[in-house]
Amino acid sequence: MAVELELPYPPSINHYFSYYQGRPILSKDARTYRHQVRRIAIAKGIKPLMGPLNVHIDIFPPDKRRRDIDNCFKSVLDALQNAGVFWDDSQIVVLHAIKHPPNQEGHVVVSVMEIS
Repeated sequence: MAVELELPYPPSINHYFSYYQGRPILSKDARTYRHQVRRIAIAKGIKPLMGPLNVHIDIFPPDKRRRDIDNCFKSVLDALQNAGVFWDDSQIVVLHAIKHPPNQEGHVVVSVMEIS
């Protein structure tokens, strides 16, 4: 089984956590992103994938600033897990990503496939 989702561009890992009394908590941007991804997954009627997973992420940054390709992985994968696309990101055994030229709205396209 495979799932493909077009998602908003995620917050950078540099802005993923805030600190409260010295402890890391999800930032407002991270919580908002998780909520957006959850709404998209629910609208598509996605059920959790159970086995080992192959994940492919096409990254379309919103502008020409220099960005590390791995900066959006945590945000995207945590949001997909929170949305119920899979149970735990430890299921991911293959992770493939491509950073494309920027476009104005910025987004990511994620394909998640169970490995048989």
